[in-house]
Amino acid sequence: MTVFIVSSIYLLKGLSTQSEVDNSSLLASLNHQADQLLLGGQPGPASEIIEKIKTIDPEYINLPELSERANELLQFEVKYLNALRLINVGDNNEALKILNEIESDQSGLWDITQRIASLEKKKQIDEYLNQGDTAYQDEDWDAVITAYENVLQLDQSINDPVMKEQLLFSYLNRIIFLLQSESSSIEDLDKAEQYYRRALALFPQSKEFANQRGNLQEVSSNLLEVKFTQIAKTNLADKNQTGSSVSEAVSYLRKALQLNPTNAALQSDLKNAEVYQIAFQNFINMDMVQAVTNFNIVINEDRHFANGNASTLLYEAYYALGKQYLNAGIYLDARSNLEQAEILAWSDQENLMKLFQVQILLGDTLGKLDDYQNAVSYYQYALNAIKAQNKLLFFTDLSNQYAEANFLAVIGDYRGAFKIYQEIIKQIDAVYTNSEVEISSGACLALFANENSSTVDAILKANNLPRNMVISFGRILIVPSISN
Repeated sequence: MTVFIVSSIYLLKGLSTQSEVDNSSLLASLNHQADQLLLGGQPGPASEIIEKIKTIDPEYINLPELSERANELLQFEVKYLNALRLINVGDNNEALKILNEIESDQSGLWDITQRIASLEKKKQIDEYLNQGDTAYQDEDWDAVITAYENVLQLDQSINDPVMKEQLLFSYLNRIIFLLQSESSSIEDLDKAEQYYRRALALFPQSKEFANQRGNLQEVSSNLLEVKFTQIAKTNLADKNQTGSSVSEAVSYLRKALQLNPTNAALQSDLKNAEVYQIAFQNFINMDMVQAVTNFNIVINEDRHFANGNASTLLYEAYYALGKQYLNAGIYLDARSNLEQAEILAWSDQENLMKLFQVQILLGDTLGKLDDYQNAVSYYQYALNAIKAQNKLLFFTDLSNQYAEANFLAVIGDYRGAFKIYQEIIKQIDAVYTNSEVEISSGACLALFANENSSTVDAILKANNLPRNMVISFGRILIVPSISN
């Protein structure tokens, strides 16, 4: 009996322990399921599992926390379902308010983030539509375009006939305004072209819009005329222009004039561009006599023609022609051309090299005419303009020579001063600032030089290049300049 009783006690203890183990495992599994359902936003199914846990073990340690989470989520679900009901009846503002409250308290539940984004987008679209309609009534075309383009940016698939019709007429009115304004900028013209393309995409093909289509056709003609003119002037003003780009500019101006044959300004622009094209080719071919003649025709009509390119090329043509006459011993003609180059150089204070080189060459020319006093004056003008006294301090021999030349000029020994100035000038490139700049193939060397505060002669000498006005192959060039 004793053995039986002891065995029964151990057996019952074993069964009790096994039962406890089984319950513990089951509770852990149910806990996990409830937790996952709550994390997945399913408070109903989670509550059912929580009830099972409570039945098995009312004192289960995680039961209070699970119950609290489930109850909280159930409250959120009630609010969420109410928000969906409000959306269905069209009360989006109240629904959005509720959804934002839920999102603030418990971020990431269900599809609340997406619904908030959708409602806010819809609200924004409605606001833009109202703004566009109000602006249309006020004939504020810019505001109409801004509002309705914002709508299309938010939802490209929106198909609101009233919005599209009002946007179309706003485009047309803005295009007409931009093209009729004499002060239209390049940005304005680009905007008008954009409006034109967008208007075409919106334009209905129905009969009731026939007049509007006719207006758009007329507007497009004006737009093309202005656009052709703009492209032409951009090409002519380009510092990297080539013979091809100048030819293209002339072609565009001809097309513009074909659209509006009675436009006097276009006629004048085309005439100047055609002469400029000839002068540019003269310059490239180094026919400087004809280049000077033709560039002067252009400059006399418009001294700022081609954004100053005509003046830059005329300077180089005068300078080259003056140097050519000087080398040929025709000193009076050399002086005449160099003086014209000097006048042009004075108007370009950004490029000291131009004024310096032409005044030095004038000094050389006057020296050939035995007019040493004026020759010395030109050397002094040139050297003073570049602040040579300060720059030569770093070169002892040159500085001493410079002081000696100045002294001889003061005491009236102009011939002696002339000779020493010439020795200084032979070495003056020591004070130049050299930089390396890439030049594109086919570029005009004169325009490239001026853009980099240099001259054709200075670049040719620095790079040991044969005399040519066009760079055949793109390369890196040494570009000398004179700093202020």
